[in-house]
Amino acid sequence: MIKLDISIALFIYLFCTVIVTFALWIWMERKTRFTAFKIGRKNVWQCSVCKYVYLGQKDEDFARCPRCKSINKKGVRNL
Repeated sequence: MIKLDISIALFIYLFCTVIVTFALWIWMERKTRFTAFKIGRKNVWQCSVCKYVYLGQKDEDFARCPRCKSINKKGVRNL
């Protein structure tokens, strides 16, 4: 029979818990990192008046510039 001291058993238990927690954290971060910042070119607008570049909604035909408040039409001067 293997003799196991209580301090060694506690160390092994805590070490395994930390390793599993760290592995789950890395796996979850890897899964969410690349899906969070996908921006299509249809969402990027450039104002026809002040030339400010900003993000708009996906299915908009018109977008209001946040800087000069002018209305821009889809297909005209958007990136």
